[in-house]
Amino acid sequence: MRPARPLIALAAALVVGGWLLFSPTSHDAPPGVAPAVAPSGGGTVMATLQPGVTPARLADGAIYTPLLYLDTGTSVGTAPSADGRTERLLLRGAGAPRELRSVPKDRFPQWLGLTAADGILYWAESSATAAGPYETRLWRAPVAAAAGPPVALTADTGGIVFFESQYDLVVAEGRLHWVAATPDDAPKTEVRSVALGGGAVTTEVIDGRFRWSAWPWLISVDPGAPTLLNRADGRRQPVPATAAETVLCTPEWCRAIAETASGRNLVDVMHADGSDRRRLPGDVNAIGVDVGLLDRFELLTGVEGESLRLLAYDLPTGRTIVLASDVGVVTARGNMVWWSTGSPDPTDWHVLDLRQLA
Repeated sequence: MRPARPLIALAAALVVGGWLLFSPTSHDAPPGVAPAVAPSGGGTVMATLQPGVTPARLADGAIYTPLLYLDTGTSVGTAPSADGRTERLLLRGAGAPRELRSVPKDRFPQWLGLTAADGILYWAESSATAAGPYETRLWRAPVAAAAGPPVALTADTGGIVFFESQYDLVVAEGRLHWVAATPDDAPKTEVRSVALGGGAVTTEVIDGRFRWSAWPWLISVDPGAPTLLNRADGRRQPVPATAAETVLCTPEWCRAIAETASGRNLVDVMHADGSDRRRLPGDVNAIGVDVGLLDRFELLTGVEGESLRLLAYDLPTGRTIVLASDVGVVTARGNMVWWSTGSPDPTDWHVLDLRQLA
């Protein structure tokens, strides 16, 4: 089994060009890139929805970092122990946090790919073993404490790859799915899965390097124009793009980023078939590798003076919704977006359920 950290770095290298890029307003376009279409509607409005707020510091003094919100009052995240010797994975809601896992700090634990379905939380835990190499093991735990303790599903994860995507682990058809690199680093992908109760891992090797998107689709991460692959019927759907662009997609929406001759980066959104292409307005920065959350919102940050505003670009209408001002770290998964306030350490965590936006 190959160590997890180099694979995490590989995944970041494959996709980083598509998300942490600054996008100044510009009218010059790179050669070969289709002109952006002005969005219908448009304008900027302020959100009236009030976020949920929880202190970043726990009762024992540790700083808590949420990795996934199940709802606006319940999250899963990490915090060191009071003595600093271990790292903990915690389920935090009403009352005292519930410890799901605790791993000695000198094993450098990471918790990745968190997702939840039908009241069950799933995650990957990567840490150094006593012999030295890293091991990545998949776990599950009921959200309700009374339903039982965490259970390990498998350590047969291969060269599992993480992209900081909500689709790093996918629950579908009674199984937990993920992708892994092949042992020989060939331009192929291992598509792996295990039953939700554990057991033998199934592996199928496909041509090209892919990551999961919305089930049953995968999206290629090889250089060049991306391809969507439907695992249900084997259909491959090329996405219109040029060599000058970096494109990230779901089956519904894509984000295309291109560098102009003047060195500026332009960010467009479009449907996966290339239709309804338009330029994102303003000086904005896209959040994360997942495009068009809920098939509706593109989450962005924009500079306001010396601080950042959190924005939601409404894909159907073209309007921009200001969600919050003076934000710190911002993360979005599924229907939830959360951010920190305070500096240098976070003081509070704020969260919004995007489904509640008008």
